[in-house]
Amino acid sequence: MNILLTSAGRRTSLLRSFIQATHETGGKVFAGDINGLAPTLFLADCPVQIPRVTDEQFIPKLLEIVSDNKISLIVPTIDYDLPILASSQEEFSKKNCRLLVSSRDFVEICSDKWQTMNVFGEKGFAVPRSWIPDNLSFEDLPDSVFIKPRNGSASQNTFSVTSQDLKQILSFVPNPIIQENIKAKEITVDALLDFSGQLIHYVPRLRIRALGGESIQGLTISDREIKEWLVEILEEIGRLGGRGPITLQAFLTESGPVLSEINPRFGGGVPLTLAAGGNYPAWVMEMMSGREVSPKLGEYKVGLYMTRHYVEIFSEEPVF
Repeated sequence: MNILLTSAGRRTSLLRSFIQATHETGGKVFAGDINGLAPTLFLADCPVQIPRVTDEQFIPKLLEIVSDNKISLIVPTIDYDLPILASSQEEFSKKNCRLLVSSRDFVEICSDKWQTMNVFGEKGFAVPRSWIPDNLSFEDLPDSVFIKPRNGSASQNTFSVTSQDLKQILSFVPNPIIQENIKAKEITVDALLDFSGQLIHYVPRLRIRALGGESIQGLTISDREIKEWLVEILEEIGRLGGRGPITLQAFLTESGPVLSEINPRFGGGVPLTLAAGGNYPAWVMEMMSGREVSPKLGEYKVGLYMTRHYVEIFSEEPVF
């Protein structure tokens, strides 16, 4: 089976894990990006150039790559690719290619942080108090708030401000959501659901340090006190259409976890999960082969630290 990572960029650890899993099946890993200097292009079995997701040729070009190279699986890696891919799954299915993406409805929920808070709040999960400009009363706000785009990514246009300074910042944030500023440890949970939405595995990790919205230092933590919450919310995600990799963020408060965000894709800090025992690429390839992958809840190494650094690739010219 050949697979393709779209917008592969700097996701080199994820790429290498898929290479190992795919080579065992005799297949190849293709890395697609718009930038000819994307590091993954130099490390993949086959680099391919893909248009921007906003280009009308994005889906036609992917379908062409699938046909020409007998691609069995496409793995998106960034938020912006998810809505259009989720809406195009039938087209790829006709070419015997599966997209490792959740349902269109679930992707739509996760693409809008306001909708995410409403849906999961109504399901009974603790979420931050949230406002949008249409229902905002400055008098009701707490002293400290956090503002970010409802459909943002990579921590762009995010600000922690006092409620008094909010008016000055509000116009700088596109399509904003305002939330209470929760002072508690923030965790990220990497998880994998099978193609029917059954929970297979999860790894909770502490975000020690992030750069550009991506974890560069982290620590796997025990699920002892949050296992019930983890299973409950991830099973709900499966019922709502979650499939494949899921990354969620939450605050660990004294009264329990508070959900802050869900991304239905591999998170930027997933190398820590891979190293801790979450062999997601291999399990995905097993599922692609039609084999059932049994749940492995709690099977990961606790207390494993990750710290990241740059590694250079030198070339006399871009790949394309």
